[in-house]
Amino acid sequence: MHGVLLTTGLCLLLATTASSTRMVCVYDRVASTRPSVGRVTPAMIDPTLCTHIIFSSANIETQEVVPFDSNDTALYAQLNSLKNRNPQLKTLLSVGGPGFNNQRFSAAVASANNRKKFITSAKALIKNNGFNGINLDWRHPGDADSQPMDPTRFLTLCQELRAEFDKEVPALLVSASVSAERATIDSSYPNTSALASAMDFINVLTFNFHNPSESNTAHHSPLGALSSNPSDTLTTEFAMNYWNTTLGVRADKLNVGFAAFGVAFRLANANDNGVGAFTSIVAPEEGCYTGQPGVWSYYETCAYVVGGITRRIPSQSVPYTVTEGHWVGYDDHLSIDAKTAHIGTRGYGGAFVWALDLDDYSGGYCKQGTFPFTRYLKRKLPALTDNTTTTTIPLQATVQETSAMAEVGSTPTQRTIPPFITVILAEAFC
Repeated sequence: MHGVLLTTGLCLLLATTASSTRMVCVYDRVASTRPSVGRVTPAMIDPTLCTHIIFSSANIETQEVVPFDSNDTALYAQLNSLKNRNPQLKTLLSVGGPGFNNQRFSAAVASANNRKKFITSAKALIKNNGFNGINLDWRHPGDADSQPMDPTRFLTLCQELRAEFDKEVPALLVSASVSAERATIDSSYPNTSALASAMDFINVLTFNFHNPSESNTAHHSPLGALSSNPSDTLTTEFAMNYWNTTLGVRADKLNVGFAAFGVAFRLANANDNGVGAFTSIVAPEEGCYTGQPGVWSYYETCAYVVGGITRRIPSQSVPYTVTEGHWVGYDDHLSIDAKTAHIGTRGYGGAFVWALDLDDYSGGYCKQGTFPFTRYLKRKLPALTDNTTTTTIPLQATVQETSAMAEVGSTPTQRTIPPFITVILAEAFC
């Protein structure tokens, strides 16, 4: 079957790679408040890395879109000034995001008058601060804390935004960040064709399929399913195919999500450390600067995996590392290669990166230059090549690789490779 898919995909690749041209990146406003070197402002961003940068995020108060903080307008100005150095760059202001209060969205869509207040205020905030459009990041309109009509009202909001934003010359952009989990998709988006028609593009959040509180280790952003569980729907391949083939959303409107962070678990038993190993009830370590247990930025991951054992999960096309009693799954060059090849084969519109501020913006931690995760992804994304030279300083790490790890229980072979991790003293990091 794999051979048939490969042959078919190659023909599709030749016909559709030209459409894979979006590199959509997020800047999280929280990064401006992190301590020490974790603090990242928009002025530090390389404006040539992305075709679109989304500022996450704005708030909703009494149905109006407003900055989360009075200092945010200064950050807006920094972000939009990047267009002075890259006039092709487009910027969007996001509303919502991880942990956002769904009830504020519910109130904003509850009536035609409320939606008008939302749209009018959003348009004013966007135009007054130099943005090119809006990104709606209401990830679960059909969740238990939402109102029964919220999914339908969310669609109406999207359509009304589209109509109002099209009045501008040029038209303001409208995009959405949406769930990659089937149950949430089914409960939250009742008419995906109509939703897609209202959008310039849709960002599918193909990461965080698993979280550090779960009782077994699992990669949070696999490309495919485990060979031992081929029906698993918590994968990038399934989610993108569901939005595209099953729900009928055009492939070139869909962006594949990439996480510039790893998700870590604390192991219950350091010797039981394969895929599906039991995890401890004790929370995993926090990122030194990001401060979230088990969610380690790209640069934090570079430090934490030094001295660990890195393995690959071939059926999922992703790596993980076992280090100091932790199991962390992340993306590296090889997994980015696999995912970007999938984008080209299927003709998806591009990539969506969460988040620029989690990348090694200074180049001082992973020793691969500035913004190495985003830069490498851009270089590998079909139809988005540039002339950037990427130099990788290899880490002589011991890597154990099996055909499917714990899936088949075969004996690991050892070899030395240059993965994305480079030498850095962890003691000097935290």
